[in-house]
Amino acid sequence: MARRPSTRTAPSGSAYEAAVRYLAGRSHSVAELRRHLRDGAIDKLRAQRYVDDAAFARYWIEQRDQFRPRGDRALVSELLRKGVARETIEVALGDRPADAEVQRARRAIARPITRWQTLEPAERKRRVHAFLAARGFDYEVIEEVIAHPEP
Repeated sequence: MARRPSTRTAPSGSAYEAAVRYLAGRSHSVAELRRHLRDGAIDKLRAQRYVDDAAFARYWIEQRDQFRPRGDRALVSELLRKGVARETIEVALGDRPADAEVQRARRAIARPITRWQTLEPAERKRRVHAFLAARGFDYEVIEEVIAHPEP
């Protein structure tokens, strides 16, 4: 019985070329690339500034701020899972204004709060609190948003 040739072909080119193709979709942390590469291509990518954890952390935070607001706790957790060093994350988060987290929390509840307007105040407060806590916002931020939902 003859075997049919595989329709899948082996990846062509070096690990460096594979990394460049991998980076074409979105930015990745060095740890993410290490999971995909096995040789010195990462050092070459760093030297050519294709890979930079500080830039990746800033990009990740900016994307979250714009499309799916999260609290600082959640952002730290996500970036740590992606292999970014805690010091790098703290620098990226430190570049933001003091009230940025409160503003993100307000944006996060902008859509669901309209569904909760008909609820009793205590139930609405409970839902806002649970919603924001699940997204990594601190207790003080949640209480500020509940006390003053509008800026």
